Amino acid sequence: MNAEVYQKWLSQLRKGFLELCVMAVLRQKHSSYGFELLQIFNKAGITINEGTLYPLLNRMFKNGWLDSNWEVPVDGGHPRRFYRLSNLGKKQLIEMLDAHQQHNLSLEQLQECA
Repeated sequence: MNAEVYQKWLSQLRKGFLELCVMAVLRQKHSSYGFELLQIFNKAGITINEGTLYPLLNRMFKNGWLDSNWEVPVDGGHPRRFYRLSNLGKKQLIEMLDAHQQHNLSLEQLQECA
């Protein structure tokens, strides 16, 4: 596979994976803002930059998977947009986790057959 084709494939795989990761973190934390999500991902070894994360959050919000609200830190500073899973997002996450698990099982079975 040439490098360009591989990068396109990797980009598509990563897009869905990052959506799943955002939703999984928000399920655990109940809410978070963008910079905090960047820190969590980096700590977990998932390299992502602001130019990828914020459009992703916006798209997930438009899909109805996330709710958001603006909060001003009690010690002052800039307002932060906090995201949390919507009811639709909670249902979507369950379906996405099931699909992810099933795909992993199918891949394992394929590798055993080969």
